[in-house]
Amino acid sequence: MNFKPNMLKIYFVAGTQDVNTKEDFLPKVEEVLKNGATAFQLREKGYNSIENPTELLKLAQQCRELTRKYNVPFFIDDDVDLAIKVQADGIHVGQKDEGIESVLKRIDSSMMIGLSCNTEEQVQKANLISGIDYLGTGAVFDTTSKADAGAAIGTAELKRLVELSRYPVVAIGGIDLDNLPETMAAGVEGFAAISLFTRMNDVEEQMKKIKAIVG
Repeated sequence: MNFKPNMLKIYFVAGTQDVNTKEDFLPKVEEVLKNGATAFQLREKGYNSIENPTELLKLAQQCRELTRKYNVPFFIDDDVDLAIKVQADGIHVGQKDEGIESVLKRIDSSMMIGLSCNTEEQVQKANLISGIDYLGTGAVFDTTSKADAGAAIGTAELKRLVELSRYPVVAIGGIDLDNLPETMAAGVEGFAAISLFTRMNDVEEQMKKIKAIVG
């Protein structure tokens, strides 16, 4: 699957640690994919996440099957070996994960690659690297979903980083239905979220609202 910026419009990120019970996870993923998510990233990380490699592989394979069913690109957070095993469409790399240059060499253009960049320095450094497909930038607003998200940068700074980046940018961090319009107005290609999706009660109705905002 080749990268297209519109894949970033409605970017669902989650792991089993983000739902009430592990049994809730795959049904929630399927429901969000069915109702219009444009990308899905398995981010199995942090407190109460699956650490057993066999269990994690099985989960990733199940997510791979769901994303194929709905023709949605499947990204794995951080874990290059797992991404290769399940033939993921892409890998997302954080600033504290395996170095982007190392990942690019290992992947050798066989997958799409996203990189977290939250400061001017990080964006400028990314601009000098070939092979990246998009940048994930934030946290735009305060968030409790990611323990390592850092201080919120706000939409004015987000806009500045979007203008600075040679790559398409997806915004992440504390995004909800109320602040989504101002987030999109910063010039991003789309937004990524965890709790906005995992805590949806009426997925169909809330996804309709999201699609109306992102266009």
